[in-house]
Amino acid sequence: MATSKKTAKKTTTTVEAKSAVRKGTLAYLGLYGFAAERARLRTEQVKALYNNATDGLFEDLVARGEKVEEFAFGTAKTAQKRAVETFETTTDKVKSVVPFGANDRVEELEAEIKTLNKKISALSKKAAKPRKKATTDKTAGINKQVMATEKTAPKAA
Repeated sequence: MATSKKTAKKTTTTVEAKSAVRKGTLAYLGLYGFAAERARLRTEQVKALYNNATDGLFEDLVARGEKVEEFAFGTAKTAQKRAVETFETTTDKVKSVVPFGANDRVEELEAEIKTLNKKISALSKKAAKPRKKATTDKTAGINKQVMATEKTAPKAA
């Protein structure tokens, strides 16, 4: 008798588990079907809306685009004005801190640098030209004599 009770309990729990799994699967399928039906209804509503509303939709979008464009240009212009004003005020503050004599000295030094650069370039051009040897009659005669004595001079052993 004990064995028949155990088998009856096992089969009952197995059947209950199978039915619970089946019910869960059916519930999932039902949810999927419900979502698909709602999506189909919604797409039909959207299609109907656009079929009726597209007559002036393009013109409406163009008008909205023009408004956005005007707003963007206005914002850009104000940002540009603010940037210029900020730059000018900052520049004025810096100029007020830096002494004016320093600016004059900078211009003076730049002019001096330019003149020195011109001098350097003139000197480098002169140095680049090869120098010709000045041969006069006297130096030519002396050179010949030195060469002749070197040839005839007895060599030290």
